[in-house]
Order: sequence, then structure tokens, then C-alpha cells
Amino acid sequence: MKGRTVKGQICSRRGFLKAAGAMAAAGGLSGWDACGEAQAGRAEPTKAQAEWMQLGYGMFIHFGPNTIEGVGWGEGKFPPEKLVFDKLDVRHWAETAAKAGMKYAVLTSKHVDGFCLWPSKCTEYSVKNSPMKKDIAALYAEAFRKAGLKVGFYYCLLDRNFVQFQDDAVYNEYVRNQITELLTGYGDIVELWFDGAWVKDHPTGDWPWQEEWEKDPGSGVRHGERWEWKELYELIHKLQPECLVLNNSSSDRPGWVKYHPIDARTVEHFDFIYKGRACKPVTDTVWQRPDGSRVFLPVEYCETLTEGWFWKKSDYLRHPSAATICDWYRRARATNGNLLLNVGPDASGLIPEYNRQYLADAARKLGLM
Repeated sequence: MKGRTVKGQICSRRGFLKAAGAMAAAGGLSGWDACGEAQAGRAEPTKAQAEWMQLGYGMFIHFGPNTIEGVGWGEGKFPPEKLVFDKLDVRHWAETAAKAGMKYAVLTSKHVDGFCLWPSKCTEYSVKNSPMKKDIAALYAEAFRKAGLKVGFYYCLLDRNFVQFQDDAVYNEYVRNQITELLTGYGDIVELWFDGAWVKDHPTGDWPWQEEWEKDPGSGVRHGERWEWKELYELIHKLQPECLVLNNSSSDRPGWVKYHPIDARTVEHFDFIYKGRACKPVTDTVWQRPDGSRVFLPVEYCETLTEGWFWKKSDYLRHPSAATICDWYRRARATNGNLLLNVGPDASGLIPEYNRQYLADAARKLGLM
């Protein structure tokens, strides 16, 4: 890709890689943009972005009712009284992450099913009605901080349990109230990873993107208006100015900006093939907002050790090798991006030993332990 502007994408991959090398050699980020040129206050990473990029490697944790049901996307009907993990030990998770050389983690506080891993005051569909009576989000935050890792949350905007989901005014207030709970009750949060926005943005209500939507004034494509995205973003930064906001662009548009404002971009899966086409991640870090201003947006790659995102019971499975994990890490860091690697705890509440072995082997090969 030659240096050009494409739908808000600015500068070239070559320029970015040159800049990334210079930044790495200098031991920092300040003073450089994605074209490898010295800056004069132009699209420079914020302090929070720079510190986040230095973390480099994190653990994605998909966990909840789906783990018990053995599904990827729950329907929002799982009975809370059946949420029991008889060996739940989040310290075991944190220990696994630390030994793997990871520096932060992101937990699925609420997935598609709408079940909350914290005792939200906004709904009865949460851990408060589980026999365990445990605030899993709080246990997670405490354990990972004690292990020296930063703490983040995944939050799905799509909610299959909320009865008034299609009433935007009601549901958006619900979302803001829940995000306020997460950002005021669990200490400093390094990032909020949003998912599922496509259900109200795309005319199809499904995740794949179609370029022709933007060309057709009557397509019905939206850009966060139904979510009151700008107001949500502003609330997050009012409560925690240093918390980075990510909004998943979906697997078929890796590294793209779904819409502004955000603080970092997502690449969901390496080497993703959609309709016979390899979806190449966009690595450029300087983007143009609708108002013409430029903004620095680093990228976070996410991959998974599980066959889906949640653990599933199986007599056999294929596991990414330590060499593959190392490759994912190196590819992410080659573009100065972070790798968020998913490790799904099992139905007992522990990370499987086979995952731990592969992670430890990769950490040794990468020199992270």
C-alpha cells in the first residue's frame, strides 16, 4: 500500500514500520507519527496509548454461562441458579497470565447473552442470583492486580436478555449505568473492549460489512447513532480519562475504524478468510476523523487458544502450537500492536493445564520468562 488516504486511513504501512523501528530503538513513542516523521503535536499517541502499547501482551478471558452450556453465543435464557464453577480460582488465571509474560487482561463482563459477571444493580440477570454469590469481576480484578497485571473489561452491546433492547433510549441508559458500575467499582480499568455494535449499525443486523452500504444513501447503515456512541465515549473518559476504548470492527475488516471516537483499533483473528478473500489487517496508526483532524490509533490483535472463544468440552481438539503463539506475538509487535490472546477457563473454573503448557513454552521461546 502506497502512502494515501482511504476512508480516513492516513500514511503507509512502510512508513509506520519505519516509525515503529525508530520508536523501538529510542525506547519510546513520543515524537513520531505513522509516517516516521518528527511531529509538532500532530497525531501523537496520548500518554495512556503509549503506556498501553508498552504492555504488548494480554490475556483475553471468555467466561460465563456459555462455558457451562458449551456454546459461543448464548440466547440470554441461561438460569442464573445453574451458574456454578466448583473449582473457580481466578488467582490461577492470574498466575497463568503472569507466567506467560502477559501484562494485562480483559474479561468478558457481559457477552451476547446479557449475563453479567458482576452483581449489577441494573438487572437480575447476573452473578448475584447464582448459588456461588461471587462477584467474579471483583475477584478477577483483585487477583490480576496482585499479580502485577493491568485490568480491562469486554462489554457486549448486543444483549439477548434485555427485553427493551430495541428501545434505544431505554437500553442506552442501561448501558451507561452498567459502564458506570464497572468504571467506579473495580479500580483503574486499562481498556473497555466493546463488541456487537453491528446489530444496530448494519442494515442486515449481522456482522459482515458491505462497502455498497456507504455508497447507497438509502441503505440504512448507521455509525453509532443508535448507541449514542459519542455520549458513551465521553462518559467513559469522564469517569476514567486513561481508559482506552475499543470497538470491534469484526473479523472481515481487521484494523478498521468502525466509527469515531475510539482510542485503539481491533484485529480479530490473524489470517482470516471471508468469502474466499484473505482479510489483511490495516496497520496504519494515523487516521482522519470526519472533521478532518488526525488521530493516533494503535491496534490490538486478538486470537484464541480455544476452538471458539469459550471453552468447550471435547474428547479431542486442535491447539495452536507454541511456535504459532510466538508468531502471533511477533507479528503483532512488528507493527507495534498488542496481542490479546484468549484463554477460556473450563467449566470447573480453571484454565486447562494443556493451555498453560503451550503458553509457558511460548513464553520461553519469546524470552518473556
